[in-house]
Amino acid sequence: MEQPFKRYVCLVCGYIYDEAQGDPEHGLPAGTRFENIPDDWYCPDCQVTKADFVAMGDMPARGDSNTAPAPVVADMAGSRDAVVIVGAGMAGWAVAEGIRAREPDRTIRMLATDSGDYYIKPQLSNGFAKDLDAQSMVRESAVERATRLGVDLLPHLRALEIDRQRKRLITPRGGIPYAQLVLATGALPRRLRFAGSAAPPLAVNHLRDYRRLRSVLNEKPGARVAIIGAGLVGCELAEDLRSGGFAVTLIEQAPRPLARLLPGGLSEDLTHALAAREIELCLGVEVRKITAINGQQELELSDDRRTCVDVVVSALGIEPSMGLAKISGLRVATGVVVDETLRCSDPDIFALGDCAEFAGQVEPYVYALRAQSDVIADQITGGTGIYQPQPAVVIVKTPSLPLTVSPPAPGRRGRWDRVESDAGGSHYEYRSEDELLGFALSGRLTHRARELEARLHRRQRAVA
Repeated sequence: MEQPFKRYVCLVCGYIYDEAQGDPEHGLPAGTRFENIPDDWYCPDCQVTKADFVAMGDMPARGDSNTAPAPVVADMAGSRDAVVIVGAGMAGWAVAEGIRAREPDRTIRMLATDSGDYYIKPQLSNGFAKDLDAQSMVRESAVERATRLGVDLLPHLRALEIDRQRKRLITPRGGIPYAQLVLATGALPRRLRFAGSAAPPLAVNHLRDYRRLRSVLNEKPGARVAIIGAGLVGCELAEDLRSGGFAVTLIEQAPRPLARLLPGGLSEDLTHALAAREIELCLGVEVRKITAINGQQELELSDDRRTCVDVVVSALGIEPSMGLAKISGLRVATGVVVDETLRCSDPDIFALGDCAEFAGQVEPYVYALRAQSDVIADQITGGTGIYQPQPAVVIVKTPSLPLTVSPPAPGRRGRWDRVESDAGGSHYEYRSEDELLGFALSGRLTHRARELEARLHRRQRAVA
């Protein structure tokens, strides 16, 4: 008699492997038994091996000095006025803070797939230069923050589906009733499947990713590291690892680093600045294959070059995490679609941060999630706040060439004009005739950002 299918949960991130569904995207067809999964299979979310999975019936109680034991969620009768927040990153905690400031007695519950400790995500790309381990990046433990804000924290718990008709969040430990639900599920690293025998590259998008990278590199002082992707994270991490004493190769299919964000002249300046830091640049090429050879990894590039390194990191951007929204029938596009009140297609469900799409755009920036969290907190507590995006201002953490950029809004046509440039820095403005639509500053001229940002805000208010 055939045994019923089982489900297994990742002890690191909470991902659930369902034997009935398999993992077709990663080569495991529906019906693949857990014991038949190859040992070199990796968790699709956090990249640990199958050794870190347990059958859901054997799930141990989780708890340490930084986390409260996860309560077993039953009916929770009498808590149907609760605000339930899915995600304990910066966005989720910001919403909790905003609600608590307005309503001291409102029931707030927060689900975290990890411990829920609070840290500043942008710092993940400059921790090696400061010699910070993962625990040093934690600003406040989850228990301390939850206690201070009066939040019912549910750590190490994954949301499976939203029962929108009954207004319940479905989890492996039971259903959680809600009056309003907030999706703060963030984003996942964009991953490509590379040919070859090597394990998937590491990524740095979460504190647990940073912890794993440090653990690997601590065992390999002076290691050679290849970073695939010269966007924001790739360039910042390249400088950070170089400052930490590692040899770095930066690989990018575009002809220059940060080619989509910077005007050509500044991108060229950054190329020279990175090269001056002895960061090897492989530009205008793609990675064909990554092969494991004697404890190292050989990368074969599209121009037929080969390079051997100790560690490979993927920095190919992020993709909004919207699996929960999709399976629950919410409207999604690039991200979870929201209106000016940051409500989803279900008026009792909100979304913000890296997972939310407003007016056709996802804004993966701290300033945006702060503004969005304020609107959601206001709406949930009876206010009338609406979200009005402000021009993005991006500070690029590349010490060899400090950069502050406000890119033009998508779809706005104009051109980059160089206003000033010398050995100390450059000033570019993106204009359509006489209208300022964006700016880019480097070096000593980055101090002009506040003035230019104010001009952009004045223009936006005048248009509105």
